[in-house]
Amino acid sequence: MSSAASSNLTVAIVGATGYLGPSVAKAFLNLHPETFSRVVILTRNPKSDSAKALEVLGADLLQVNGPIHAGALKGVDVLVNVLGTGVPVEESDALFKEAAASGVKVYFPSEYGIDHRDGPQNHIWFYEKERHSTAARNEAPSQLKVIKLYIGMFTEIVFAPFFGLDNENGVYTSLGAGASDKKVSITSTADVGAAVARLSILAVADSKSVPDQVRISGDNKSFKELAEVVGQATGKTIKVVEEPAEETNDKDGEDLPALARLLRLNFAHGSVDFSKENDNELVNPGQKYWTWKTTEVYARDVLAKQ
Repeated sequence: MSSAASSNLTVAIVGATGYLGPSVAKAFLNLHPETFSRVVILTRNPKSDSAKALEVLGADLLQVNGPIHAGALKGVDVLVNVLGTGVPVEESDALFKEAAASGVKVYFPSEYGIDHRDGPQNHIWFYEKERHSTAARNEAPSQLKVIKLYIGMFTEIVFAPFFGLDNENGVYTSLGAGASDKKVSITSTADVGAAVARLSILAVADSKSVPDQVRISGDNKSFKELAEVVGQATGKTIKVVEEPAEETNDKDGEDLPALARLLRLNFAHGSVDFSKENDNELVNPGQKYWTWKTTEVYARDVLAKQ
């Protein structure tokens, strides 16, 4: 596809006013205005502060109440689904069906987490995501590329007691012998947004240039390395301890502690380490388009000021 055909594209984003959504929307609006001439935010509440903030930046707001309605995605080239885990997966199913019927070229299911295909511990939310994306790929017409993006853990939320990283008390606790040496891939929301935008450009130009499953990693650190990074930034001494890793049967628990424990068991397994197998160079070769945000930068700019 020529460069001319890859410009003046329209992207629609569902869930843009949630946790990750604003970073994704801003990446399209700010980083690639020459390529994406129209950024459409599908939202239940176009009068919300978060929706209005994106409108100010140049986004078009389209109110959608409940399931997507026929014709809502007409003229859309890229559809990005960033609906949260609390939203029924049936809404994503309906969204994809409308995308397929409307001639959308690229679809991102709501993934953006650990690569749960490799983990020893799974969760009902992951099963639902996998079912949706697998069905989407199997049912997609020939012109529609479905891309699952795995990012590890979000930089902005991983430093929390739920995940064993307790900055307030200066203790980092991993699960299992030797687990504190296992690396975890950590990516900022801004980097995830930038990656989605770049992958969209690549896939519209040549769908075969992008794999169906993409893994990115803004940084890779073990608990021991994170303790050193945060300690240097904050001047605090961070103690690293290891607790026995007992598998949990609470794979349907919808509360954060249940999910967090499952994630920590995957940390210990090493399945959240993308340091040796990732697509960073496909998405951002030689950091040509942006600089990945490291945990050192986050510790200096955020944690040291808390």
